Amino acid sequence: MSKKEYQTITGQICLNMNINVHNYVVQANKLISGKQNLKLNSAKILRTLIMQITPQDDEFKSYCISIPRLSKLLGISTDNLYRDMDSITDDILSNPVSIKDHELGEFVKIPWVTVCAYKKGIGFIAQMNPLLKPFLLNLQEKYTQYQLDSILAMKSVYAIRIFELIMKESIMKYIPKEGTSILLTIQEIREACSCEDKFERISNFKEKVLDVAVKEIERITMYTLSYDCVKSGRHIYAVRFFINMFYH
Repeated sequence: MSKKEYQTITGQICLNMNINVHNYVVQANKLISGKQNLKLNSAKILRTLIMQITPQDDEFKSYCISIPRLSKLLGISTDNLYRDMDSITDDILSNPVSIKDHELGEFVKIPWVTVCAYKKGIGFIAQMNPLLKPFLLNLQEKYTQYQLDSILAMKSVYAIRIFELIMKESIMKYIPKEGTSILLTIQEIREACSCEDKFERISNFKEKVLDVAVKEIERITMYTLSYDCVKSGRHIYAVRFFINMFYH
C-alpha cells in the first residue's frame, strides 16, 4: 500500500518520525501515574510517538517510521522487528492506559492510539488517541519530561516505569550535592507497573522489579540510585529511593 493510499484511508498526512533521542518525552503526571501494561519495545515506541508532540500542537498527527530506522532506534535487528511488528501493534492497540479518576475513586481505561499498523513499503504507522489530549498537549503544570535516550537502552519495562515515577516526584525538587529521597508506596509502584497480582512475596517484588529497575536506571541514566523499604509495623508499605546525579 502506498503512502498516498494510506493518507486517503485516514484522511491525514503521515509525517516521518523525528528520531532525535535528545528530544523530550513530555507527559502529564496523571498519565505517568496510570496503569500501563505495554511490553518493552511497545513502551519505547509509544514514548517515541509522544516525543513527536511539540508545544505548538493542538491536535495529534499521524506519524510513520521505516522498519530500518525503527530498528536502529531500538537497537534490535530488522529481521526481529519485521517478525514482531504484528505483536507490537496488537500490544499497543489492546493495552490501554488506565488513568485514576480521583472523584470516582477508580481507573478509567483509555486506548493509546486510534491508528497503529505496519504497512509494507511504509513501516510503522500510528496516531495518538484524541482522548489523551489533556495529558499530552499544551501542558502548563504537573507534567514530567525527560530525554528519550534516558530509557531507550533499558532492558526492563519496570525500569522505564519506575524511572518515570521517580522523575515525576523529583522534577520539582532541586537535587543537592548530597542527593535527595523520593517515597513511593508499593501500591503506586505496582499500579504503574501493572503488576498488582505478580510477585506477591516482597522478596520476589524486590528481585524482579525494584532491583532490576535500580540496576537499569544506574546503567543508562545520569543518576545513581538506591532504596530502602519502609515498614508500618511488620508490613512493608513503601520504598524510599535515594537519588543523586552522577558526578565525575
